[in-house]
Amino acid sequence: MSRAVADRSFNATEHKGEKCPDYPRIAEWYCHAVCDERIPTTDLEVLACRRYLHMLQEAKKPRGEFIFSAEHAIDACAFMEELPVVKGGEGDDPRIILAPVQMWWICAIFGFRERATGLRWVRTVDLWIPRKNGKSTIATGVVFYALNFEGERGADGYISAGSEKQADIPYEVMRGVVDVDAELKAHLRIDYTLQRMDFGATGAKIEILTSRAKNQDGLNPHVVLAEELHAQNDGQIGVLKTAMGSRKSPLFISISTAGREALGGGFTTYRDDERLLRGEVKSPRRFTVIYAAEKEDEDHLFESRVLEKFNPLWGVSLNPVSMEEEIAQARISETKLIEYRRTRANMWNRAAGALFSTDQWNRCGDKRLDLAVLKGFPIYVGVDLASHTDLCAACFVTRVDDCLYLHFRYWLPEQSPRFKDERYAEMFAKWVRDGHLTLTKGSHVDHEKILGDILQTIEGHIVVGFACDDWQADYMMGQTEKRGYPTFRVRKSARDLTRATDDLVARHRDAKRLQHDDNPVSAWCAGNVVGFYDHNDNVLPRKEEKGSKQSIDGMDAAILANAARLHDEAGILDAAKTEPENPYLHRGLLGAA
Repeated sequence: MSRAVADRSFNATEHKGEKCPDYPRIAEWYCHAVCDERIPTTDLEVLACRRYLHMLQEAKKPRGEFIFSAEHAIDACAFMEELPVVKGGEGDDPRIILAPVQMWWICAIFGFRERATGLRWVRTVDLWIPRKNGKSTIATGVVFYALNFEGERGADGYISAGSEKQADIPYEVMRGVVDVDAELKAHLRIDYTLQRMDFGATGAKIEILTSRAKNQDGLNPHVVLAEELHAQNDGQIGVLKTAMGSRKSPLFISISTAGREALGGGFTTYRDDERLLRGEVKSPRRFTVIYAAEKEDEDHLFESRVLEKFNPLWGVSLNPVSMEEEIAQARISETKLIEYRRTRANMWNRAAGALFSTDQWNRCGDKRLDLAVLKGFPIYVGVDLASHTDLCAACFVTRVDDCLYLHFRYWLPEQSPRFKDERYAEMFAKWVRDGHLTLTKGSHVDHEKILGDILQTIEGHIVVGFACDDWQADYMMGQTEKRGYPTFRVRKSARDLTRATDDLVARHRDAKRLQHDDNPVSAWCAGNVVGFYDHNDNVLPRKEEKGSKQSIDGMDAAILANAARLHDEAGILDAAKTEPENPYLHRGLLGAA
């Protein structure tokens, strides 16, 4: 959607005694156009626009936490359009001309204000955008404005990057702006070196920061610009975010493409942003939008009509003609194709890929699914127990003809740290209220309560296999065996889990072959599972990274139950049963004898 159309469609407004575009109305108009799919777009941009429009409605409520200030939004946009374009512009002193999509980003960042204080509401900004879509230009404007025009005297700003060369990309643009715009330089009394820029009029500064996290204690940033977040050191980002705590209204902004590996903090943030847009997690002070190719686009990545969907400045800062040589190279070179997919389509080159599609998983859900109607059919139980204070899961699998039916149960201690983590607290609380998650007393996992609930669930069913993993399984296995249930242990290794995992992955693509009870906890777990493959193409389902709070317990339980089923159907369930080894056969009394 072009700026020319926007200018013709909306009358100018007045700001500080001068006429200027009505940026907030154009931004809202753009979002409606995206939601109505009147312009090429992606599902994730639609979700981001819907979220923005919803926030505008929430801002009108008299008792809401935030308001929308058109004045602040206009001021920020107008400032941006006073800055010169230092790369790719035409003429002696071209000024930035914001596209409607960029107006939306700026209005979203600076327009929402705390009702009580008037401070900026948004504290974190993640824009995932392919190359040549004006990232450095927008970053420069946002950083300059936040450092000097938000009333934060002596505001410190840092450019965080994986290397000095990478950090210099946005900093070079900032220096170029200062060199070209003599009025801005004089007004803010700007002086700079190769590493740092000082704003004498406001006491602010912006500095390149690439040293190791352990040497960065004592920082107090008002603004952090994370250049290409996918390449960032997790420790450094953690230190910077923690250091922002004493500021009244800090701003952490990352404008990044996808990374070369789907691992680390950058990919975790990307997945968190996806979940935020899909409504699976809550982070009200974060603004994010993701422009990336979708599954149906993968075979058409060289077509203009597809590229336009996830390149928001197609035909503005990104010239379609200039893409022709790059596309020609990508057609004949696998290496060039991989980089093309990453930088032009914003697709992660995954060393480990998501095994389950959340959309496909949800299509297999049916809230009416009740285990009671499946009595008489063999049932297989998988149990995944957490360490001490976290989520525990059980999955009950029944096969009828060629369709698997999955029922899930989840437990969490009522004093779990999950309820103190702002990213997940409301999500877990809602699951409890809606009956999808059972709380147990105290602060630690209550094995007796979990066992009792499982036994109650399977009462009257024909239980063929009861599968547990190696972790804290002894109590559960001992108690179920006492009650006469066939029980066996499954090791969490690629060799032992591949067949059961592959079977579930294949089935979840077809609702005729897999149905589940539509428990939202399971959908969250399914979206968190990634597959790590060995050289024999065996797959180990795991979290993205060790220590991640993105739980996969429900899918672990489902895979364990499915392993029991497959062993039974192969006639080897008894052989898979693991008896504890008697240590005295090798040492102690019998060993000594």
